[in-house]
Amino acid sequence: MATTGIFNFMRLKEGLNPDNAFESYEQDAHTLEVRDARLLSQDTDILAASSAGFKVVSHVCSITDWLNEELLSSTYHDEVFAVLRKLTGAEHIFLGGPHVSRREGSAVSEQPLHHLHNDYTGNMKEAYMRSLSGEKPNQSWTMEEMLAMSFVDGGDVPAQMKAVGLTAERLAERRMVMLNTWRNTSDEPVGRCPLAIADQRTIKSSDGCGGVVGRVGLVRREGQQFYYFPRLTREELLVFIGYDSDAKEHAPCVHSAFEDSNAPAAAAPRQSIELRCVLVMPPTS
Repeated sequence: MATTGIFNFMRLKEGLNPDNAFESYEQDAHTLEVRDARLLSQDTDILAASSAGFKVVSHVCSITDWLNEELLSSTYHDEVFAVLRKLTGAEHIFLGGPHVSRREGSAVSEQPLHHLHNDYTGNMKEAYMRSLSGEKPNQSWTMEEMLAMSFVDGGDVPAQMKAVGLTAERLAERRMVMLNTWRNTSDEPVGRCPLAIADQRTIKSSDGCGGVVGRVGLVRREGQQFYYFPRLTREELLVFIGYDSDAKEHAPCVHSAFEDSNAPAAAAPRQSIELRCVLVMPPTS
C-alpha cells in the first residue's frame, strides 16, 4: 500500500550561482506520498526506455553470514553478477566500487542515507573512455562531473576492462549501464527505513542541482513520483538504474532511505547491502 515519508531535496539559495552545486544549495524537506511498487508489472524489461527503471528479482542467496567480508567478495558478488547477466544480457559486468553494508544504529558512515541522490553523473561512459585512453577530464564538465573521473580512476574497473579487450574505441560503440542492487540482509522483512526509488520517467536532468543529477541532490518539482517495495525479504534483489549511455537524458532512479509513516513501532532496524555494477552490453549487429 502507499505510504508517506519526509524526503530531503535541495533548493537553490537566493541570489547564488546554480553552477556551484556544492555551495549554492541548501536542504529542502518535503513530505511525499510513496507508492507501492508491488502494484507495478515486474515483467517489464528494466532497460527499456518505457520502464520505470527498477524491479525486484526473486533470488535465494547462498550467503548467511553477512558480516563475512571475504565470503561477500568471493561469492556474493558473483551471484549478483549472474542475476544481472540473466536479467539484461550484458556481456561484461564489473564491480563499480566496494559493496556497502548499512545498518540502522551503527557507525555514522554505515547509516542509511536520508538524502535524495544518484550515485553517478551523466558523463560516466566518457569518463571510462578517457581513463582507458589516458586522456584528461573534459574541461567543460561541472565540478560534480569532474568527480566522476576521480571515481573512475580511483577504481580498478578500467584495468578489468582492458583485461577483457575493451578499449576506449570499443567502449564507444557499446551501450554502458550502471545498475545498483539492494538487498535486505535481515531475517525479517524490511519494516522500517525502506529505500524509495524515483520512477525515472518522472525525473528530468534539470531536476539536478546545477542541472546535474548526481550525489549533491535533487530539486523538488511537481510530477516526480517515488516508489518502494513494502516488506522486502532477503530472497528479493532490488535492481535499479543509475546510468544508461543510451538514455536521451541523464534522469535515472534517484533514491533515498525514508522513515515510513506506517512502520510499526516495534519493527526491527533495517540491515542492507548494496552493489554498484558497471555493465557493458554486447555490440549491436
